[in-house]
Amino acid sequence: MGGLAPNTKRTLEIMRKVLVFFLFLCWVPQALALMSPEEEAELGRKILAEIRAQAEIIEDPELTQYLQRIGQRLLRHAGPHYFTFHFFILRNSALNAFALPGGYIFVTSGLIEEVDREDELAAVLAHEIGHVQARHVARRLAALQRLQLATAGLSLAGLLLGGGKAGSAVAVTSSALALTRALAYSRADEEEADRRGFEYLVKAGYDPAAFLSILEKIVRHRWLLTETGPNYLLTHPAPPERIAYLESLVQRYPSPKKSPGDTFYLRRLQVRLKVLTHDPGNLVVRYREALKLSDDPMLRYGLGLALARSRFFPEALQELSLVVRAFPHRDYFRLDLAEVYFEAGQYRQAQAWLRDYLSRHPGNLRARWLLARTYQELHRWKEALAAFKELEPKLSDLPEFHYYYGRLLSEVDREGRAHYHFARYFALKGDFRVARYHYRQALKYLPQKDPLREKIAQKLQALGPPKS
Repeated sequence: MGGLAPNTKRTLEIMRKVLVFFLFLCWVPQALALMSPEEEAELGRKILAEIRAQAEIIEDPELTQYLQRIGQRLLRHAGPHYFTFHFFILRNSALNAFALPGGYIFVTSGLIEEVDREDELAAVLAHEIGHVQARHVARRLAALQRLQLATAGLSLAGLLLGGGKAGSAVAVTSSALALTRALAYSRADEEEADRRGFEYLVKAGYDPAAFLSILEKIVRHRWLLTETGPNYLLTHPAPPERIAYLESLVQRYPSPKKSPGDTFYLRRLQVRLKVLTHDPGNLVVRYREALKLSDDPMLRYGLGLALARSRFFPEALQELSLVVRAFPHRDYFRLDLAEVYFEAGQYRQAQAWLRDYLSRHPGNLRARWLLARTYQELHRWKEALAAFKELEPKLSDLPEFHYYYGRLLSEVDREGRAHYHFARYFALKGDFRVARYHYRQALKYLPQKDPLREKIAQKLQALGPPKS
């Protein structure tokens, strides 16, 4: 394990904790049958909070909205579903994707950077949706319940002991092998997820051949931990038989005449994601060197974003202004420029660019969020409050939204609701101790007849008693 990259170590730790959650179910009498959809959703929420506390989720509204849009397009053809699906980007260089119980689907930043077209990303999401729709995770958990309690306890001890000699010795016993087999998706699971995913992909108008092209990329780069970790962390085995099965499926479906998705827009999002997940100083050097060989405006775009992240705002604004002029009909570059004006503290310029952009794209979530924050920084409380209230249903899963909403409400002396949103922020971040504190503070300030009190009581009950 000592030679693993830091993000791989973090992922191992996350998956170890996820497995502990799974093992815990073996010890709970109520879980002796296939869990109900409600129980599965609750487990998913707990694991999501653990992942938020241990790893970095890319909380960028535009990137998340892009993933959500593809997912919802597929879900329209997936039939009735038990859960409200949520899609996340995990900062990790590996090419991987996985589904948590309850419809929480994760794609790594490394995988998004590697796709060549939207169809490939849609194929990954379609496959994960197939696993959730077939409730494969719940069925794997049921398989765990058939293991003897001693087996589960021994393997749990090995996981908790970590990477030391004692932990390693326990982990390589036949007990761990039994758990490995119980947790891994079976070949039948993978085939069913492929079959369902193909159906969703084709009905949504995507190219089914994307299943093979993205799988080939993943096989080339090797699935996360195939050589350095136990097989239960390998979420999607790809033996030759599975690839042959996929090839036979592809042959049955004609490719669409026109592939959906704007490849140029995807490339821009990939550059944006790269700047968010890599060292900006190194990227500044790399983009400047690349621009000596090519005057590609997308290289200049990456340079502008990397300069902004490095807080060289005048240079960043200069580079992005050149990009806006190079692509006068691609408005999203104007939105990027507005964001850098905001980050530079030039709020009036940001407001002008955002209002101009929203006059043509009134529903754009990222632009509306930036404008709400701009109003807040300009102390235009009335406009800011109205903007935050409108955005709350759309951004309720974004921790940053609740943090700034809490600050705004505190500025206008609405302390009860301010504490509620601070609690939501810490709960989403996985800090339940601080979340409980803010929920209780909210109850102190809110009037007795305020309907928010009931919601807070439910949140506190869901969090359970504090750990001693």
